[in-house]
Amino acid sequence: MQGYGVSKGLCYGKVLVLKDKPVIFPTETGNPAEETNKFLDAQADVLRKTMELKEKISETAGVTGADILDVHCTLLTDDGLVLPIKDAITNGSGAAAAVEQVMSGLVKQFEEMGNEYFAQRASDIRDIKENLVRRILHIEKEDISFLLEPVILAGHDITPSTTAGMDVKMVAGMLMEMGGVTSHTAILAKTLDIPAVVGVKGLLSGIETGQYIGFDGESGEVFLNPDSGKIKDLLKGIACQKEEKERRNLLAETDAVTKDGIKVEVCGNIGTPDDADKVLERGGEGIGLFRSEFLYLSSRTLPDEDRQYTAYRRVLETLHGKPVIVRTLDIGGDKEVPALHMAHESNPFMGLRAIRLCRKEKEVFHTQLRALLRASVYGELKLMFPMISSLEELRWAKEQLEICKKDLKDKNIPYKEEIPVGIMIEIPATAICAEQFAGECNFFSIGTNDLTQYALAVDRGNEEVAELYTYFHPAVLKLIQMTIDGAHKKGIPCGMCGEAAGDPKMIPLLVGMGLDEYSMAASAIPEAKELIGKLDTRACKILTGQILEMDTAIEIEKALQEYITRLSDI
Repeated sequence: MQGYGVSKGLCYGKVLVLKDKPVIFPTETGNPAEETNKFLDAQADVLRKTMELKEKISETAGVTGADILDVHCTLLTDDGLVLPIKDAITNGSGAAAAVEQVMSGLVKQFEEMGNEYFAQRASDIRDIKENLVRRILHIEKEDISFLLEPVILAGHDITPSTTAGMDVKMVAGMLMEMGGVTSHTAILAKTLDIPAVVGVKGLLSGIETGQYIGFDGESGEVFLNPDSGKIKDLLKGIACQKEEKERRNLLAETDAVTKDGIKVEVCGNIGTPDDADKVLERGGEGIGLFRSEFLYLSSRTLPDEDRQYTAYRRVLETLHGKPVIVRTLDIGGDKEVPALHMAHESNPFMGLRAIRLCRKEKEVFHTQLRALLRASVYGELKLMFPMISSLEELRWAKEQLEICKKDLKDKNIPYKEEIPVGIMIEIPATAICAEQFAGECNFFSIGTNDLTQYALAVDRGNEEVAELYTYFHPAVLKLIQMTIDGAHKKGIPCGMCGEAAGDPKMIPLLVGMGLDEYSMAASAIPEAKELIGKLDTRACKILTGQILEMDTAIEIEKALQEYITRLSDI
């Protein structure tokens, strides 16, 4: 069978099928007061259990996992959900039916928006709805918090709350009929380092608990009733994976240096302060991208200056003098902040986001800049402005930084005077004019996720056009080369913090292009360092020249894969 790989790794073992008991809504219900109390009791109980799960998952999946369940806690107490459910009960619905009716309607609304952010919210609400309904009707869920042996979990849709409550040490892998590559369950599986495949249509009709199956969490292939040859291949692959992981982890203390002695920086991308330790453990030479949005997305109110200062200081101190690039607020597109009361946009990725939003919400921007400046004395801080499309925007952002410096100086609050300022190159117009921008900042970092999206006019969160989204497209590669050349002409370094920076197929090409810094997920750092050590920059430049003459993304990706295969064979 075939699905979508969301957390790589080979897996083989006994399956445990999670089958939900059918929900039968009672035909007779109590009076509105009784049914309201049933709902409120269920709400309180589910909230309590969710908070317990939040504490549990934070120990294994860090803040990433805890933040997902924090969203559940917020939704459970949101008047936008609670009041309509109470109104439905007042109008004659039973407690369980009212929850089903109101929350199913909201799920449908979010799914119809066709947006990655709202698709995740729909999944969260569906999870909460099921927990509330089952609690009201006293329907027990299968308990997987304690397992006697390692298993592969298989289900129609394994929800975030189920994932958070499972016995992580005994779950070898996860398979789902439903789910997308950006779902919260997929994110949790990747964070927990559990191989997972989603979107396996008809999975549950072909397997039973106790059956042995195998799968590939990268390709999405699922093997039902594998023969002895396939089992042998899977077990051999799993053993090799373990050895490879242990060997690569030994590279943590080594620099990333090519065969001909050219050193490049390999850094890590983080979303929360807790992620910084993982970057150091895997050998990261700094933080190439600290996404500051977590402070805004995990709270119903805007984070104040002190809260932000504490978070930034913590990361700078954790890195012990290694560089930390903090991207200023990048809200909008698929990330919304309720406290900002942002208007709905029909095309949010082209609308009020990132630096554009900061120009409108100047005090929000100043609060962040002051917090960053105060934290700067504790490490090697670099500031990066996102979504810059004109020199006017860059100059405005730098002016606001100077205003905040003066504000702190007037109050005798210490900060570093000289802080490198850079920009994200994620808009084609900025890549084309890279040399002009390079004359007015200290570094570039290419965000290939958005650069690809804007260059190809492809919504990267839309599965209907997913096959068109590829950073191997000749136009995207030419924009990357243009950006690196523009930076070097003005004597500033150019890095990359998009997904492409950690893709083994792209690394030889980027070395040939002259990229100075590669920033990626912490888990990808050891493999990237090992690969860079096998490369010769002169050979990579020849490869780059050949690649940039090719006409199609398919041809380019195939050529790069063949190059990597030849390296592996040496």
